[in-house]
Amino acid sequence: MPVYIQSRQRGAVLIVSLIMLAVMSLFVVSMLRTSILELKIGGASHVFQLNFSNAEYAINKWINDNNGRLAPNFLAITPVLSAGCNVTTTGSAQCTDPPTVYGGTVALAPTQIHCGPWAQFGNMMGSMQLSAVQFDIRATATGTLGGTTVVHQGAQSLAPPGTC
Repeated sequence: MPVYIQSRQRGAVLIVSLIMLAVMSLFVVSMLRTSILELKIGGASHVFQLNFSNAEYAINKWINDNNGRLAPNFLAITPVLSAGCNVTTTGSAQCTDPPTVYGGTVALAPTQIHCGPWAQFGNMMGSMQLSAVQFDIRATATGTLGGTTVVHQGAQSLAPPGTC
């Protein structure tokens, strides 16, 4: 029959395990803080990309809708086409239909920034020198999740000589 010797336990294992538990708890709290910060960064990046995509879409739609109409003082034409905007719509008025975008709204502000001689190599066509008109199309996209993104796009169109 085995003989068991009773010895006095001092609780060293309990103290070591409590210290390990405290260290592990601090580690978990630190990781939670890092995870929350990464989620916020990811969310902000998603909102920015959505707003940027909406702004680019609105600019491209405006350029496509007004293709063939971009001319000097084109933006000063007050009548707006009411039959919808596409490249087959006749008339010289500008298309300003606000595009429907996902997750927010977009406001467009086209501006004519220059009209003058076309400063490109080989711009002489016979005895005539072409003119060019440049536009800055500014889109401000605001998301329903927050944030605002502003995108500028330049557009240039050739014009007959002397129209500037």
